[in-house]
Amino acid sequence: MENNPKDIVSPLINNYPETPVGLTIDDLNKYLSVVQTHSDILLDQDRMSEGLFNTDCLNGLKRIPDESIDLIITEPPNKKFNIEGKSKSSIIQDYYDWNNNWLFEVKRVLKNTGSIYILTDWKHSSMYHDLLGGFFKVRSRIIWRSKIKTQIITKSWSNSTSDIWFATKTDDYLFRGLDNINELSENNLSGQDISDLWLDIPEKTQDFEKNTQIIYIKILKASSVSLNWVLDPFMSFGDVGVASKSLGRRFIGFEKDKDSLIIAMKRIDEN
Repeated sequence: MENNPKDIVSPLINNYPETPVGLTIDDLNKYLSVVQTHSDILLDQDRMSEGLFNTDCLNGLKRIPDESIDLIITEPPNKKFNIEGKSKSSIIQDYYDWNNNWLFEVKRVLKNTGSIYILTDWKHSSMYHDLLGGFFKVRSRIIWRSKIKTQIITKSWSNSTSDIWFATKTDDYLFRGLDNINELSENNLSGQDISDLWLDIPEKTQDFEKNTQIIYIKILKASSVSLNWVLDPFMSFGDVGVASKSLGRRFIGFEKDKDSLIIAMKRIDEN
């Protein structure tokens, strides 16, 4: 029996220009039709659901209910501003103000027992320390090895580390560290692992995805429990979401770039 042409469902996309690396046409047909934007974030205190959203950080955060998120893990982008006619100090101020605006919303959505971890390079580290101190109680600056080994020689000391700032909303926060060393050891965390010097994280190599997963899993085990709500407002390819799903946490992610969002949707769906 031949198919009736009316019964054949045409694919959403047949010839997507410059198909993103890591995605196939089948992936695009599967995920593009279900992409959600910030207008689809319909959450309140009595109705929370996981989701990945094609939106910028600030618009997404404004749709999240007050005091509903247990843990935020994120690596903010080095946002570019229009530099025409602006001085360098003005551009830096714009970047500072932009970060200040989304952190203001973070304080609102984070539970009183909640924590935030910000991953940053050394150039912006002091800025995030200052910003976090205006909203939260800064607990630690974690240092980890992050730079890919290179043959390039510069007239300076070679930088091989990045920072992770850990802050909390109040003094009544969840941290499964010193009081739970035995339990942490059973989950591949030990006494050494509660130090703020993370030498157990391999340097960035070709297996960068594995290294970042080690970082996020370590944070998730120390500062959250099963079914906690985890948010990454700058999700990129969904590393925090993948780690959260593997540990039974509930995840919400925002990503402005649609191609990156679809890759994140695929990765989290397949893990």
